[in-house]
Amino acid sequence: MSYITVINKENAIVLTTPKRNELLRDGPTESMSHRCHVLGRGAYGTVFKAVYRDHSVALKVIKNSAISTLHNESHVLNWKHKNIVRLMRVESNAEFGLLIMERPNGLCLQRVTDTLVLPLVHRVVITLDVLAALSYCHGQGVLHLDVKPPNILIALGAKAIPMGKQSLYYRSYICKLCDFGSSVKLDELCSSQMNTKGTLRYMSPEALRSAPLTCASDIYSLGITMWQLQARRLPFYQLNCNDTIAYQVVKYDLRPDNSALLEELQLGSDHTEIVPLINCDCEERGQGIKNTNVVDRMCRYMNRNNPQLDVVLSTELYKKARRNLNFDNSHGRVSKRTLKQRNKQPRLANYFDNLSTISVTYLENAYSELYKSCWLSQPQLRLSSIELQKHLELILAKCFAN
Repeated sequence: MSYITVINKENAIVLTTPKRNELLRDGPTESMSHRCHVLGRGAYGTVFKAVYRDHSVALKVIKNSAISTLHNESHVLNWKHKNIVRLMRVESNAEFGLLIMERPNGLCLQRVTDTLVLPLVHRVVITLDVLAALSYCHGQGVLHLDVKPPNILIALGAKAIPMGKQSLYYRSYICKLCDFGSSVKLDELCSSQMNTKGTLRYMSPEALRSAPLTCASDIYSLGITMWQLQARRLPFYQLNCNDTIAYQVVKYDLRPDNSALLEELQLGSDHTEIVPLINCDCEERGQGIKNTNVVDRMCRYMNRNNPQLDVVLSTELYKKARRNLNFDNSHGRVSKRTLKQRNKQPRLANYFDNLSTISVTYLENAYSELYKSCWLSQPQLRLSSIELQKHLELILAKCFAN
């Protein structure tokens, strides 16, 4: 079977020079969106399955309204790190932008947590992978500023990797950080501070206040992600309004584990200062929004005289709040041939077996204390990357203790 035939059956876009020029001029057509394999849709564009120079890649087509994110994405152009999705090429004009990146076989962490209860040992390994990616970014002077499960790709079927430095257990997956559309360089923060983007539910208090950002801002988001891996819930899932969340995080140190305050906010209270409002103007709840808009709306919220009750986040809104990137070849329409191939592949759960040899109740508590140390309000008090790595490696070692 010829290579071109395989490409056609996968409905991948062949990125020849004329095809790239066409996409830059006209963007993705409606017929292309139906005919070609869509890997994911985000706030700023659509990701397609593609082939570039005989390599399987992912093509992200960015809308002209978000063309500024190309500058942020280009921070990682041609980086080579095992825990970061490699960006191979960036092209743009006044209308559209194209990002060509590696396409390993796998799916985003959000889909994994929606499907499985991850054992502690795998949550620790995943966090260590993301931390390695962030440490490399920070070493290059770049802040990611949008760390969350939908932006973490689980590449399945990787070469066996030890679970720890001296572990006899192995894993066959690796985590890769992706989507640098909100990233900034540390030396550019003065000029871009007021235009910082991100996903509000994962944003640090200093990001919400448009205060100076540091590497600790990414550690905060990683802490929220660690909580989500344990709880398997969207952060602040009880609340529907971004204004409420931002205000409470900044002024009352609200965190996803504060069930008492979250329940009070959900049901309502007579204290007008902490009652959330239902008629907020959140344009994309759960999606990335500009920092300046958050601050403006918080000011309007604090000056509001008659705030009303919030409502519980519905199932439909929860689905819209996630951006699930899926690089699995079986995603989309499923033919009989695909079903046969899928049956021969390992089930997703097989990649995340519980390999721990001991009861992990006290280790779960240690894991919880770690993410709480990552989301402290004062950035200078949060764990550093090195400190967090040491604590995670200690938990991992104890998971396999005899």
